[in-house]
Amino acid sequence: MYNPLVSVIIPIYNAEKYLKETLDSVIKQSYINIEILLINHFSTDDSITIINHYKDIDKRVKVIHLDINKGGPAYPRNIGIKNSNGEYIAFIDSDDIWFLNKLQLQIDFMKKNNINFSSTNAVNINEHSIDISSKSFILKYINKYRGKSTICDLIKYNFISTSSVIIKKNIILNFNEDTDFISVEDFYLWLNILKNKDVKYKYLDNKLLKYRLLKNSASQRTLIHKQKTKANICILKFILDNSYYKVINCFYKSIFKTIIINFFKLFS
Repeated sequence: MYNPLVSVIIPIYNAEKYLKETLDSVIKQSYINIEILLINHFSTDDSITIINHYKDIDKRVKVIHLDINKGGPAYPRNIGIKNSNGEYIAFIDSDDIWFLNKLQLQIDFMKKNNINFSSTNAVNINEHSIDISSKSFILKYINKYRGKSTICDLIKYNFISTSSVIIKKNIILNFNEDTDFISVEDFYLWLNILKNKDVKYKYLDNKLLKYRLLKNSASQRTLIHKQKTKANICILKFILDNSYYKVINCFYKSIFKTIIINFFKLFS
């Protein structure tokens, strides 16, 4: 079987606490035809020592040291895309963890379904690697049966986790490097990619990674209200930039569904 090269892009900034666990989960993947691009975003902690260690023990590891920090992961991700050689590109943040068959299952899924863009489900963990995924039956039911395929679905609920994404390089775009988009630059990118008629996206409802929620992370993953506000700004910018007025209805439905879900959370 044809096993295409996958470029794994990992932006790194002061990530020494979780970086080893992240890199171990990548180099031990059952799918071995990968190049691993470690983009050091001007770290000042011991991340550099860890980076150099993995470069020494695995020839698939390539390191790019940046001499400036521009804030957020967009810039180093774009540098990684520019320097990648793979037919496919995969992303993982420096505090997340892939299950060891993640790439193999996802590449097989993409080839079987003839798609060029996919993402997967995930297990949410905290700083101690403890599973903090919702235990509410109602919320699990709502999440399971939400649509996960179109721009309209994405506007209602951002179900695409960057650390789960695999995408063909020939359809990838650059992340928005504006500092106002830190923590939602990926959401804005997925919206712009999905509007392309040549993009064939599919969601794989397998939990293939551990997605770490940290209070002080650059992605601000746990600051729900701030995330919601930024996401809504992204949607409005997307509509205005693309005259995509047909998704305004999706936007209003998104607000309504958020109210309903928050209501259920009160009793879960």
